[in-house]
Amino acid sequence: MSAVRKKLIEVSIPLEAINAASAREKSIRHGHPSTLHLWWARRPLAACRAVLFAQLVDDPSSWPDRFDHDDEKIEAERKRLHKVIERLVPWEASNDEHILNEARWEIARSVAWGRGEEPPPRDDGPAILDYLQTKAPPVYDPFSGGGSIPLEAQRLGLRAYGSDLNPVAVLIGKALVEIPPKFAGQPPVNPKARAEAANGQLRDWKGAQGLAEDVRYYGQWMRDEAEKRIGHLYPKATLPDGSQATVIAWLWARTVRSPDPAAKGAMVPLVSSFMLSTKEGRKTWVEPIVDPAAMDGWRFEVRTGILSKADEERLKKEQKQRAAILPVF
Repeated sequence: MSAVRKKLIEVSIPLEAINAASAREKSIRHGHPSTLHLWWARRPLAACRAVLFAQLVDDPSSWPDRFDHDDEKIEAERKRLHKVIERLVPWEASNDEHILNEARWEIARSVAWGRGEEPPPRDDGPAILDYLQTKAPPVYDPFSGGGSIPLEAQRLGLRAYGSDLNPVAVLIGKALVEIPPKFAGQPPVNPKARAEAANGQLRDWKGAQGLAEDVRYYGQWMRDEAEKRIGHLYPKATLPDGSQATVIAWLWARTVRSPDPAAKGAMVPLVSSFMLSTKEGRKTWVEPIVDPAAMDGWRFEVRTGILSKADEERLKKEQKQRAAILPVF
């Protein structure tokens, strides 16, 4: 064994697989931590998971005596570790205990060999986790931001710590890394779940499922209470077909009297753009329509579809040349 053991990341890692998994992650919404709160430059979970693994696992060349000083065996072992990473980085592996346990054992093996010990059995998940918690080095991210590094360190069975100067980042870290483990395997405590349990409707709550159920229950309760108390301040929108819809966002704008003589002094909004979504195939915009019967002489309609080239150019031109767009009467 060499005095300083090389880690896998110092020799080679399967970058193509890591990059592909990181890029795919951007399109995943359901269950992804990015939906908890947006954060600048959030690190992809796949990349963090792979890098942490490769930083903690020794390159086979660090243990030539365990591979009979055979370069071919060392290279074969290195490729095997690459395959472990390739199985580890996809989003679907995030909660796959078989794959995660495989990765944890590889880390435990490197830690054990470095201590002159042998790792726990491959198929003994609890023993592997216990070994990593007591013998493996902890992971500390001093500026954890969106919490990707501590979260993935925890997923790999390591002691994980994170800090940040921004209180929002601290709250994200607590919600991702600190709070869920405290309720791991615990059933929910909301009245509905308790009533179901009392009636014999028992189920196995794994991980933070019980906590998540409580968050959903009390989140819905808070929403319902808010609607009861202040819902009248947020009236529903009447659609062109006469039906009503709940408003989920408001666009606020300053208003001025229209300089158009035909408007007869009507108040109009100052907006830089009437576009709500510019995604191809799903373009949505607000169409101001002159309507003498309306209170202010005009009204809005939300439209979705395909904008003509002329309309797109007009919107772009007006955005560049003017600080505001006024409805034309």
